[in-house]
Amino acid sequence: MPLLSTLNNPMNTFAPAKWLLSLLLAVTVTNESLAQVQPDGHGVAFFETHIRPIFFQHCYTCHADSQDKREGGLVLDSKAGLEMGGHRGEFVVPHDAGASLLWQAVQYHDAELQMPPAAPLPPESLHKLRQWIELGAPLPNETTPSSLTAPSDPEAGKSHWAFQPLSTVVPMHSENDLSGSAIDVLVDTLRQQNQLATAPLADRATLLRRLTLLLHGLMPTPSELDHFVNDPAPDAYSRLVDRLLASPRFGERWGRHWLDLARYADSNGSDENFLFREAWRYRNWVLNALNEDIPFDRFTKLQIAGDLLPHDTVEQRDQQRIATGFLLLGPKVLLGNDPENQKMEIADELIDTIGRVYHAQTLGCARCHNHKFDPVPTRDYYALAGIFTSTQVMEQRFMLNEQRVMEQLIGLGENGIDQDDAYEKYWRERNQLGIRKDKAREALDALNKGDQEAFKKIAEANVDAVASEANDTARTLDERKGAQQKLADALTKAWNEPPAIPQRAMVSLDRPQPSDEAIRIAGQFTQKGETIPRGFLTVLTDAQPDNKSALPTSGSGRLELSQWLTAGNQRSGQTTARVISNRVWYHLMGRGLVRTVDNFGRTGETPSNPPLLDYLARRLIEKEWSLKELIREIVLSDTFRLSSELDAGNYAVDPDNVFLWRYNRRKIDPEAFRDSTLQLAGQLDLNVYSSTVHYLGDQATAVGPNTVRRRTDFPCRSVYLPVIRNDLPEIFEILDFTDPQVATGMRRQTIVPTQGLFLLNDNQVMDAATQIAKRACQQPEQSIEQKMSWAYKHILGNGPSQEENSTLVQAYQSLLNSLPADKPDRELHALSIVVHAILASSRFQYYE
Repeated sequence: MPLLSTLNNPMNTFAPAKWLLSLLLAVTVTNESLAQVQPDGHGVAFFETHIRPIFFQHCYTCHADSQDKREGGLVLDSKAGLEMGGHRGEFVVPHDAGASLLWQAVQYHDAELQMPPAAPLPPESLHKLRQWIELGAPLPNETTPSSLTAPSDPEAGKSHWAFQPLSTVVPMHSENDLSGSAIDVLVDTLRQQNQLATAPLADRATLLRRLTLLLHGLMPTPSELDHFVNDPAPDAYSRLVDRLLASPRFGERWGRHWLDLARYADSNGSDENFLFREAWRYRNWVLNALNEDIPFDRFTKLQIAGDLLPHDTVEQRDQQRIATGFLLLGPKVLLGNDPENQKMEIADELIDTIGRVYHAQTLGCARCHNHKFDPVPTRDYYALAGIFTSTQVMEQRFMLNEQRVMEQLIGLGENGIDQDDAYEKYWRERNQLGIRKDKAREALDALNKGDQEAFKKIAEANVDAVASEANDTARTLDERKGAQQKLADALTKAWNEPPAIPQRAMVSLDRPQPSDEAIRIAGQFTQKGETIPRGFLTVLTDAQPDNKSALPTSGSGRLELSQWLTAGNQRSGQTTARVISNRVWYHLMGRGLVRTVDNFGRTGETPSNPPLLDYLARRLIEKEWSLKELIREIVLSDTFRLSSELDAGNYAVDPDNVFLWRYNRRKIDPEAFRDSTLQLAGQLDLNVYSSTVHYLGDQATAVGPNTVRRRTDFPCRSVYLPVIRNDLPEIFEILDFTDPQVATGMRRQTIVPTQGLFLLNDNQVMDAATQIAKRACQQPEQSIEQKMSWAYKHILGNGPSQEENSTLVQAYQSLLNSLPADKPDRELHALSIVVHAILASSRFQYYE
């Protein structure tokens, strides 16, 4: 597509406007040296994100002061070295790749100038290098080479934007700001700098649909729409926000966002895919916690160390223990896994989860070597590993006729521990119970037959299978028979009536003897190196002395870790606040202030509005980590209330809407689609559900035919549906549900033909369309025009235009005429097809 067409195409959401603008400006710059380039924030971020990792991975071994290597006189790990070039002369000519020695070397066209010498760079790296040169080859404005050290250096890494202390943002109101909120002021400042006009505010019907979908994951009802649209009170909107936040529907919607991060599933996945029969307790705990607006710092503490916190009642103790299910939910290799390897794999999965969830960092890379891009040395990885290898999340239980290492389950209630022990004891000893039962029956048969010799042999070999009275020859034969009959019946009853599964939950506990962990050389669990004291990431720890010595020797360190993660006065907690605030913004606005929601590292993107991100993070901490308060402040801003109306002039400057001149039009997720269709059909059950996998066997899926498979026909909200790893509900698979294998803050978003085909052929959608059509027929208005208008408004929130209604009626008539005259309910069938088309339309699937 020609460049002009690309820029003018309003559907093109990928045009990198800022880069194109820089490129167009670059053609007017000539005879500029690298030393004369004045870096801007975008260019420096591009270097840090894309170029420095290339230099580090492919070039530093030969061209770095930090490695004491200066081949050809070229040094790439300092700004001075980059500006000076090597013996061949200038290394980079800004804005001119063809004239740059760097570009000539990596092209491999000159046999005497090929770098790196081992093999050409991959195409993506070549592309990034050319982009960087054309941007003017910007470099960080550093004064000493030491700040360009290896990426894993924690002290140098503290200068990375995500790890710096929060700035104190004092928004200055201007004449052009909207509502006067701090959010609006900070957004409008960038709009003005980029000369962008602001879209008008959305109408009330649009706002209601947007808010209800975002906060509840459901469509507003017609009565809610009529009430809000016609409410003349000036505080109508704020009262609407408060009502939605106070509803239990809020926890079901926003709890699902957290479950994405918690990699929630009802089965283990991996080799044998054992059922997580009790995972639902953690799921429901999360939904309740979001509804109760438990402060996020305590929310964190409960999930990482709830078992270690004081409690006043047994119920409080149980709820705190249930919260630690967060640590057990990850997939684990159970079959044929060396116990030591399994221990390290579980620790690795937990380190990866904590890093992604709280700091948007990929920490797992440091298991085998110092992190290639981010300031995480291997020592810090194993400092964290010691915390989690000192935590017990697995136990040996009887499963599928043998002792297996499974997820740890703890009994709930006053006598829960004893009941769980008795239950496990029964299954552990059931095989022996079966033998005892059979021998008791054999002994009884021998007595009944009068075969004293056979009875004696059985009694001698199976003492516990013969009643003492039956073995007493001084008693009468009838007495002996009666005693043996009583024992045989009792054993048969015990065999046929196993104890019910006690109330229990997936719970983590500290190991009796916590210990530090040794570095595993190259990540191999058998190759141990230096032992590292348990502790946290150095780059996010303010105290410079040995911070790891602060952890007590008597515990795992999980409690201290949970406190460190949300310490609002430290780098660690402030980085967490940035990450969480950015996720809240993403869920409400459709795009994060840091677009790479799950990556705040050097390979991620920089914030589009750093002052706003820091303001939101600081507000989260100041409001005592209340997520509802943060959400409320954002949705009350005029920035949130803008319409999604397209402006050609704005689009030409900012096609990605980075500077928020309008609201981002968005596609609803599979849960909102399913729940809303059931709601519109009058079929949605809004009750809280417990387990929806109780009917499954110990293996959720197994090799061979699975005669009992997870169900999706429950009328509950989608958050309660089974999440079986390797066997997700079809609507989840096709409409971009999260990957339950890993912590995910931003789901993939696709638009592919198979989604449309699925929606047009899914039985649940077709049934919902039929039920909506029936409801339309039950309305007092009887003409087809009136029925069609009712259905349209019922589904989309506002009535059709005259032209739209006419089109729908024509479609109905055409369908009706194509059906046999004697077909039962032909009018309902034709209306159902039209309703189905509305449900499958973009008008229903998108909100703006």
